[in-house]
Parts: sequence; structure tokens; C-alpha cells
Amino acid sequence: MNSTAKIPVALVEDDVPYRAYVEALLESAGNRRVALAVGSAEEGLAKIAATRARVLLLDVGLPGISGASAVRTFLAAQPDLRVIMLTALDGDELVLESIRAGACGYVLKGASSDALLGAVDDALAGGAPMSPAIARRVLALLRAAPAATPATAAGSDEHLVALTPREEEILARVAAGGSDKEIAAGLGTALSTVKNHLANIYAKWRVRSRTEAAVKFLGRKDRPN
Repeated sequence: MNSTAKIPVALVEDDVPYRAYVEALLESAGNRRVALAVGSAEEGLAKIAATRARVLLLDVGLPGISGASAVRTFLAAQPDLRVIMLTALDGDELVLESIRAGACGYVLKGASSDALLGAVDDALAGGAPMSPAIARRVLALLRAAPAATPATAAGSDEHLVALTPREEEILARVAAGGSDKEIAAGLGTALSTVKNHLANIYAKWRVRSRTEAAVKFLGRKDRPN
């Protein structure tokens, strides 16, 4: 394996100056390369399979097919793709639509360069990059409409593998909107320990992200005994 190989990242963003900024930022990071940079979902969908990209940064509000509507198609073309939505948080429904479709996280367009690069790293590590503010908002919306979540729609939460007491505690805090750092501080444990527990939860429940795990958790908790 070539340890110097750069990680291919795809970018679909119609704002030309912002796309150029993100493209330059990714290329300057050293261990990443921009495998695709286009301005529409249609063009991205036509080219994504050939890129072998591992992460896709996708604008949520594209002209034509919106980024939110295109998530499932991108994942059908490349199932292992980690999709991060780029958003100004203009519409709650687009946020929910993208998560239901399989997006693993969100980055605000006003986020710092470090936050954007960190989100890519987090997604590659199996995490769900999402600011605590967005996470709390999304989870509040999911609580308000549990019948529309993927967990209840699929009925897959009826046979979930049992979690350990610590995993239950961590997932309850995730569902309350806590970030990994906040959870680690609240439990008096290392951040890496929290991440390891979350990785175990993802494997047990066959989910792709902390948000999807929280949805299943909330759907299970809302069921009458």
C-alpha cells in the first residue's frame, strides 16, 4: 500500500468562488486530492463512479436536482461514499431529507478551513461531522416526527442488538444533541473512548452515522412497552 496516496474527494457546489475556495483548501491539505469539482448534481452523478471518491462534499441547495434529492442516487452509484452536505441551514426539511437519504453529516458554509478539513477526516474515520447546533436542531425535528424516520419506516429497530450500559448511556447523550467532546467531558472519559463506543454501536446496529443511531434510539424509546 502506498502510504503517500492521496484521498480522493468529490465536490459538487454551484457557487463558483466557494467551490474554488474549497477545492484549493482540499488540495493544499497534502493528503487529499480533488477528484471531481462540478456545479450541478446532474454532472456529478454522471461522473462520480469514475472518481472512486471516498468523500463527497455536496451543496444541499443546488439548481436542478437539489443535493438533498440526489444523495440516494450518489450512494447507489458508490455505496461506500461518505456524503457531507454543505449548507447555510436555510431549510429544515432539506436537512432531514438528506439524513434520511444517507448523508453522514453537515458543514456550514461559514465554517473555518480547519472545521471543513476536520469534517472530511471525521467522515473518513466513520464519524458524522455535524456541529452541535445543527445536531440538536436535527434531532429535535426527528423527535417531532418519529414516524418519518428511517428506523420506524423500515421497522428495523425491532431486532436491534443489545447495547452495553455504557453504550446506552453514550447514545442517550448523542440523542440529546451532545457532541463527542461534550459526552467525554460529561462522563469523565477520553474522547477516543467515546469514539470507540460509537464505532461499536454503529457495527451492532448497522448504521452509518451517529445521527442514524440516534434516530433508531429515539424510535425505540418512543415505543410503548
